[in-house]
Formats: sequence, structure tokens, C-alpha cells
Amino acid sequence: MNRHLSRMNRHPSPMNREPTPETSTQTCRRRKGLHSLSVRLTLTFLLTGFLLVILVIGAFRFSAEEHIQMRWRDMLVDYVATITSDIGPPFTKQQADYLAERTKTQVSIQSQDGHWTPAPPPFDPTEISWNDTPDPDLKTGRRRSYFAISRKTPEGTILFYDRPIHGFNFLTSGTLISLGLIILVIFACFHYVKALLRPIHTLTSAAEEVREGNLEVEVAVKRMDELGVLTSTFNSMSHQIKRMLDAKHQLLIALSHELRSPLTRLRMAGELLPESDNREGIINDCRVMEKIISDIMEGEQLEGNHSRLNFQAIAVSKVIQDSYSDFPTEQKRLIELQPSPEVTVTGDPVRLKILFRNLIQNALIYSDGLPVKVEWKMSEQNLVVTMTDQGPGFQAEDLQHIGEPFFRADKARRHHHGSGMGLYLCKLICKAHGGELQIGNRPQTATDSNQTGAEVRVVLPLTPH
Repeated sequence: MNRHLSRMNRHPSPMNREPTPETSTQTCRRRKGLHSLSVRLTLTFLLTGFLLVILVIGAFRFSAEEHIQMRWRDMLVDYVATITSDIGPPFTKQQADYLAERTKTQVSIQSQDGHWTPAPPPFDPTEISWNDTPDPDLKTGRRRSYFAISRKTPEGTILFYDRPIHGFNFLTSGTLISLGLIILVIFACFHYVKALLRPIHTLTSAAEEVREGNLEVEVAVKRMDELGVLTSTFNSMSHQIKRMLDAKHQLLIALSHELRSPLTRLRMAGELLPESDNREGIINDCRVMEKIISDIMEGEQLEGNHSRLNFQAIAVSKVIQDSYSDFPTEQKRLIELQPSPEVTVTGDPVRLKILFRNLIQNALIYSDGLPVKVEWKMSEQNLVVTMTDQGPGFQAEDLQHIGEPFFRADKARRHHHGSGMGLYLCKLICKAHGGELQIGNRPQTATDSNQTGAEVRVVLPLTPH
């Protein structure tokens, strides 16, 4: 029987730690972050809402500025022509202050020599694109947020300028209510889209159930859109997979039953032959084929849930002792049962005996005549049974495939009789009890860095889930 490693181990041994579906799922959940569709939708709606608010405020401000400046221009143009008629040189600060007070603006007066009274404006008037008015001496224009009126006189230029909406408070109660309604609409749209995508979360949970082997799962179809079609397709897929697997189980079990009778007749016919090497070879091959058929039937029954396990409280020492008793005397001398605490678990005694017998037999085959150590202990709420041999161990390239049905390890081991079903069956028995099978090479120690061998661990909960 060859060694096999279950790829479904959830807690691999330190010397052979492989990623498992469970740890991969946990890692994916931890790394979701911005990859989550819900998170991305939330951020998208928040960013959209923020940009929309900014655009609304900007549009409102621009519109208000245009409206106010137009009214400001219409009111001031005629008035400026009147109040500046008496302003002449020499220009003084008092004149500029008088005009500023009358128009509620800022005023700068430029004489013909270029001097500004009382100070130059905060922009360059030559950069303004001036607009004509009915009065040829009056022009209007804009620079940045400033609105300007220029009055040309023979002695100089009088410049009126101001920012009509500077300091204007746009956050009035009406504006705040409008913004609140916009945000409310955005969140309502987000929750609506989230409700539309809710079947994706349901399908994800159902897919995880299928991955764990529960093909009875079915998602309720509540919609007729694309996601509803996807849900119906998922249900059809899981039902089809279940039918295919059930057909495979039934076919293998039926074939195994049909092959047993001719194999039995063939073995009996071989036993009637005269003593010879051919006779022993025929009988031994028949026994190997009967063992393969028995393992296939047992594996299909466990994997397909065709038989209900006979769970009962049993002492681990008794099960291991019963398995030990099945070995011939010369092999018993190589099995070292280490002193271990008495532990009671709930399990099927027949299947657990098959489990421990197969693992011990597997260790004996590859131990090269050296002792095999068997011990057990409690770890939290689990029973851990460890079997260690001193054989060649496992090849690194085989570890990811060991445990698959009919897989046999490296070519150097294939001179041993085995079908590749032994540890696959052990894996299924562990899984049926809610446990797991951990197999790897013995860790090297500081005192003996050249030690070799395999270490097999059976981890079983005291009470199956």
C-alpha cells in the first residue's frame, strides 16, 4: 500500500504546510478590502455624491455671480457717469474714498503720468477684455472674480472694481436642505443597487457549500433578471453534478459487486492448482484485487454518504490494540505502542480500526525493518494519533498528489504491492468523523539532522460535528 497525503488537510504539519481551501477562503476574506463589490459600490456612490455636491455648488455660485454682476453693472454704469463728472486733478485719497462710499465698491484713480491714488488695483487693467457701453468713456469688464467699470476722463482714468459675491454665504437653510436631499437620494440609490446585487452573496455562500460537498444546496429564485437566470443555472448545475456523482457511485458499487463473484471463483480455482510459484502468484493477485474492490466500495460509501456510520463512545487504546492484534508476530515486534493517556472519542469502531490498521501497515511496509512508533494525546478538544516510521519519507514532488485515488508515489516505491487506495480511504474515514489526515516527513532535530521517515497524524474531534 503506497503512502498518500490528503490534499484536503486543513492544518498541515509544519514540515509540509500547504495552502488549503479553508485557509485560502479566510485569506481571501481578509484581503477583500477594496476588492469587495459592496465596498467599491459604497466608495463609488460617496465619491459621486461628493463630486455632485461640488458641481452643484459651483454651478450655483457661477450662476449667482453672473446674475449679481449683471445687475451690479446695470445699476452702476449710469450712476458712475454722474458722480464722476466733478472729479478732477489733483486726484486725492479723499476723492477715491468719496466715490467708494457712494458706490459701495473699491476705487483707484490713475493720473495721466500713471500714478494710482490711493493704490493700484489687485489686477492689471490692461489684461481685462473691456466691453463697450452706450457711453464711449465707460467700459465694463471682468478679471478673476472682480467686476470692473472704467471711467475715462481727460485727466486720467477712474476704476471701480469689486467682488459682488465675495463673502456671500451660500450655506443657507434652503441650500443645506437641498444638499441633504441629494445625499439621501444617493444613499437610496446605493441601497437599491446593493439589494439588486444581494443574490451574488447568496450564490457565493451556496458555492462554498458545494465546494464542501453539500450538493443538496439550492438557492431560491426570487427574480427574473440576469441574476435570477444565473441562480437558476447554478441550481441546475449543482443538481446535474449530484446526478453525475450519484451515477458514478452506483456504477462503481455495482461493478464491485459484480466482480467479487468471478474473483472468488478464480481464487478458489487457483487454490486447487498444484503447489507452484504461479499458483501463489494467482492467489496473491486475486487477494489484491479483492482488497482493491473492498476499498473502492468502502470509499464510495463514505464519500457518497450511502451508509450511516455507527457512532458510539469508544476508547482509543482499545481500537488501536485491536488493530495491533491483526498483525502477525514478526510485525508486532516492530510496532511500538507508546504510553499514552486514556482518551474516549465518539466514532465508528469498525471504520477507525480500518483507519489505524491501514496507517500502521503502510508505515511497516516502508520502515525498512525498523520500528514504527504509535502514540496519541489530547490537543485542545481533539484527539491526535501520531505514527512515525524511519523509512525514506516522501518526495517533495509527490506531496501535492498523495491522497488521490489510485495515485502511487515515486517509482522507487512501486515494487511494493499497493493500489493507491489505502490512504485515500483513510482520508475519507477521517473526513467522515469530522477530522483530518496530516502526513509529512519527520522534522530534523539538532541532534540528528540525517534522520528520515514519515510522520502521520490523525486529528479527530472528541465528538464529531
